[in-house]
Amino acid sequence: MGRYFSGKDGALLVGGSEVGQLQSWSFSQSMSILEITAMGDTDRTIKPGVRSYSGSARAYYYTATSTATPNVTDLLTAAIKASGTESDKVTLICRLEESAGSATDARQLTFSAYITGVSMSSSVGEISSVDFTWEADGAPTDELST
Repeated sequence: MGRYFSGKDGALLVGGSEVGQLQSWSFSQSMSILEITAMGDTDRTIKPGVRSYSGSARAYYYTATSTATPNVTDLLTAAIKASGTESDKVTLICRLEESAGSATDARQLTFSAYITGVSMSSSVGEISSVDFTWEADGAPTDELST
């Protein structure tokens, strides 16, 4: 029998550590096309070009205890640097798990990526959240299993 996946099956890992209190993640792939139509051709012909991968995530900003580091510290410190310092590359894993916490039964894509955008918000009556966008550096290092 088939199985549907929902948000509770998703996880985002940064450098092997799961981002806690994750609200959502997404990724997208696009590919440019190269036209190889020659003069005299009657139909347009194309070849695959360069692929790119990008994505975003939203997590609630929290700490488990008063002495713990926030759940999104790895992402924040990779992206936000002092003047003259390059941002760090991170390893991101977008995962759908068959059962909670089970990496062995997971469908996942792993990317080396740079955090390209960070947006934090804090409003009266709402939980503070952090939004991230990212761009992959190269192809995924694993293929999404089916």
